[in-house]
Amino acid sequence: MGIIDRFEDEYLDVSSSRATLRELLELFVGAVLFVVGASALSYYLLGPGIARYVAGLLTIIFAITFVSQAYWALTGREDYEET
Repeated sequence: MGIIDRFEDEYLDVSSSRATLRELLELFVGAVLFVVGASALSYYLLGPGIARYVAGLLTIIFAITFVSQAYWALTGREDYEET
C-alpha cells in the first residue's frame, strides 16, 4: 500500500465517522486562537485596518467550516462508506 492509499484510507476513516463534541470544541478553540494570532500579527506588521479585515475574513471562513463540521457531526457521512 502506497502513501496515497494510506492518506485516502485515513481520510475515509475520518470523513465517514461522526465528529464528536470534543472534536468540534477543539476545532472552535483552534479557530479562535488562529484568528487572534493572525490578527495580532497583522496588526503588528500591517496596521489596525488590515488586521480588522484579516480577522473578519478568517472569522467568516472558520464559521463556515465549523457549521459544516457540526452538520456532518449530526448527520454522519454514509456517502463515503465503502461497499
